[in-house]
Amino acid sequence: MKPAIQFSLLLIVLQVHNGHGDKDPLQEKLATSIADFAFKLSRQVASLQSGKNIFFSPLSISMAFSMIGMGAKSNTQNQIYKGLGLTSIDTSKIHKEFKQLIQMLKSPGAQIDIGNALWIKKSHQIIPKFSEGVKSLYKTESFNFEQSSVAEKQINDYVNKKTHGKISKAVAGLDPAATMVLVNYIYFKGDWEYPFDPKLTHKEDFFIDEGKTVKVDMMRNTERYRYFHDKALSCWVVELPHKGGAVAWFILPDEGKLKKVEDAMGEETLSKWRTSLIEWDEIHLSLPKFSMSASYNLNNVLPGLGITDVFSSNADLSGITKSRRLIIDKAIHEAVLDIHEEGSEAAAVTTLNVKTGSASSSFPVVLKFNRPFFLTILAPNDGPMLFMGKVMNPVQK
Repeated sequence: MKPAIQFSLLLIVLQVHNGHGDKDPLQEKLATSIADFAFKLSRQVASLQSGKNIFFSPLSISMAFSMIGMGAKSNTQNQIYKGLGLTSIDTSKIHKEFKQLIQMLKSPGAQIDIGNALWIKKSHQIIPKFSEGVKSLYKTESFNFEQSSVAEKQINDYVNKKTHGKISKAVAGLDPAATMVLVNYIYFKGDWEYPFDPKLTHKEDFFIDEGKTVKVDMMRNTERYRYFHDKALSCWVVELPHKGGAVAWFILPDEGKLKKVEDAMGEETLSKWRTSLIEWDEIHLSLPKFSMSASYNLNNVLPGLGITDVFSSNADLSGITKSRRLIIDKAIHEAVLDIHEEGSEAAAVTTLNVKTGSASSSFPVVLKFNRPFFLTILAPNDGPMLFMGKVMNPVQK
């Protein structure tokens, strides 16, 4: 039987203050790369599944494939970094920047649990440079296993504990031929700085399109939120802060402008919004209370961004083991999001199975998210985008 390696990389949501101050130029480049990747991937997913909700963690996918990139060579590695938009950072520095990002996200006061773990079959030899790099740069814990069924339980118990019960099954039916499992987890849960009063939540119409509406639980609040009306793109952006500094952005396109906004979004757009947000005296905000989840087969999505070899016989992952026949057999990304009166909670899992083979006004601004909209969660100090979403139907699970 051909040897097999299964990587299960779990990244669960995080988010801290979108603040200001001195910036590390390479961290800024990393943030820019992840944001651009997020927008490109969102458009790619939308082209493959029109009319459906979209939710994923661009950081999860970027970090997962960056770790694979550490063991990739030649064109396989080039495609990975180009597809992720990381070519602006010297290859030798990419992993150090992710290390710094992990340290930053685990800083005191952050509402985050983040880390990595590696399960290796005792009979299998991983190239020391790869295993040592994953340990030193991604702070990875190491465990040995012999039977896949035993390893599966250990992994799921580990993930369940580290993610505070949010995700209890990171792997299911672990391939008996698997020789390595790599788990990366991130978890975040935050309370709103200005919670919504549950007594004000009521049923209201959400207009999916001109001919279809659904009833949603619409939350209401009136506070001094930061916001921006982008006249050029025909959309509103409102920032909801969490206690402890976390922020979430909700982007509401004007009627009929959903595709215009989607097509135009990129890192330049994000930067413009970041510097254009202003504080108003009063924002009357209506936002659906909802939960959503999504699952994507990245084997079908990432080739649209130029990442192809790693999924085929052309893959060169010889930096992981001496075998040149390793390929990613299956790459699955799953994400969930809960938005409610008290705050927000989100999670994402990336599993890679590798086998051998402003205008002023004297009136309050009224923002009602009762039609399709976008949302993002941003990392600290104008850092990378952690989550990206498109809500077409808030009652669609």
